Amino acid sequence: MAEKIKAKVYMVGSTSAIEVEIKDKESFLKELKTLADTNQFYMHKDEDGEVAINVSLIQAVEFSNEKDPKRGAGLVS
Repeated sequence: MAEKIKAKVYMVGSTSAIEVEIKDKESFLKELKTLADTNQFYMHKDEDGEVAINVSLIQAVEFSNEKDPKRGAGLVS
């Protein structure tokens, strides 16, 4: 079974994050870059509803997984 990677997406001007579960960190970042280059939204849907993220307003993405719950990147205050 593949480990679960959680990505917390922080938007400019916000202290809360949108959390998404992803399969591969590099593919996720590549998808965000492609969406930013084509001026499109990242769409995320889960049991709480659906959200469209304007990728040009992403400030930081924080990664963690089941094996090592420490964040892989994050915000510095």
